[in-house]
Amino acid sequence: MTGFASSGSDSSQRLDCGRREEFFTHPGRAVVWASALLGLVVLIALLIPAGPLALDSRWSELMQEIETPFLKHVALVFNALGHGLWRALTLGAIGLVLLLARRWIALIAFTVSECLTPLLGDLLKGLVGRQRPPDHMLEAHGSSFPSGHAGYASATTFALVLLFSTPGGRRPLWFLLAGLTTAAMAWSRTYLQVHWLSDVLTGATLGLAVTLLTFGVTQLALLPRFQRVH
Repeated sequence: MTGFASSGSDSSQRLDCGRREEFFTHPGRAVVWASALLGLVVLIALLIPAGPLALDSRWSELMQEIETPFLKHVALVFNALGHGLWRALTLGAIGLVLLLARRWIALIAFTVSECLTPLLGDLLKGLVGRQRPPDHMLEAHGSSFPSGHAGYASATTFALVLLFSTPGGRRPLWFLLAGLTTAAMAWSRTYLQVHWLSDVLTGATLGLAVTLLTFGVTQLALLPRFQRVH
């Protein structure tokens, strides 16, 4: 009897583990949407001018008009969170939680997403070679398009929603929070005058697209194998 109980308990745990890796109700649709968003990013990269768009210039002027010491401190906090030590600690903590929970499929999806987003961002930076705004408050390296900070914020916040919530329920609210967090990061980059508005919008789109694609493909490719094995 004890053996049967143990076997039933193990099966239940494995079934629950499998359900936690169902990031989407329809992963194929997520892949389609991701592909469309990636296509949009590529199209923008092909058409974006070396200089700012009219909207970019107007937004940059607006950011200069609202400059205050408080807003600059807020923007600098987001700047710190988006690179270097704080970024590494954040990604390491999320990865460690997934590792300790033995969520191997989730760990693979998260790792690929966080590696692929900056890789594609750097590739676009090299191909486009767009100049940064002239009045930047920080020393910035590389091309302006797209924003790596916005891409990181988008990829990470939306990945957190997929990792730690289930389809339906309150997930739309968590997606809204992820979007607001990404918007705050995007705003900070334009406030500090290190990116044009179109840079951060494209960067955020890239991060979302990569996350949807990697999580969708991972669920389609690995979850059925995991369920067959267990």
